[in-house]
Amino acid sequence: MMSEINWQAQRGFTLVEIMVSVLITGIMIIGVGTLLSSSSRARQVQTSVSSLNETGRFAVDTLARNLRMAGYRQTDWALGAIADPITAVDGLPADGGDSITIQYEAARDCNYLPTAAGVAVNVYAINADALECNGQPVVDGIEQMQIYFGEDIDNDGVANRLLAPGTAGLEMSRVVSVRIHLLTHTNAVNVASVNAVGGYYYDNAIQPAINDGQIRREYSLTIAIRNPM
Repeated sequence: MMSEINWQAQRGFTLVEIMVSVLITGIMIIGVGTLLSSSSRARQVQTSVSSLNETGRFAVDTLARNLRMAGYRQTDWALGAIADPITAVDGLPADGGDSITIQYEAARDCNYLPTAAGVAVNVYAINADALECNGQPVVDGIEQMQIYFGEDIDNDGVANRLLAPGTAGLEMSRVVSVRIHLLTHTNAVNVASVNAVGGYYYDNAIQPAINDGQIRREYSLTIAIRNPM
């Protein structure tokens, strides 16, 4: 004989219980989604910063190698020093800032093209957010370049003052070092809001904020001149 069904034991959830369960589930889903979004953003920022560091280091290393070669002769120094081994043009920030020309004896220039009269003439400038040499891109993500010449006015081999290209009174024959500031930025936008508050540091000063979601960072180098100017 079948036992009587206990309908009280078989009753389902109430509407209030279902609503509470849905609410808890929704909160959990929102929390997980927020966590995943934060993790994804942090990963994007980290990737952008890593790329920014690589860009800055590569640009600095490239310029440093060339500046150390300025005025170098590989063969006969009896021919005399190379004329104007380093020259620079003081440019506008909107145009990428300064440009610099470096000359030294070599069979090929920065683009591996044969040189005229055996002297490489490498012109470095910023164009379309890229460091270029003789019109060919070297590395992108470079926004500005600022150049200073270290002038030794008391003939002790140490720079006494830093002067921008074209400064009145600058004697290139007394230049013993070159200092370059590079302003780099991430290619990805909306990776951080750091520039929206307080601006960014470049060329020994805090620059006005640019709220475009890009991270900006300065890379600098000072190179002692090895060969006669």
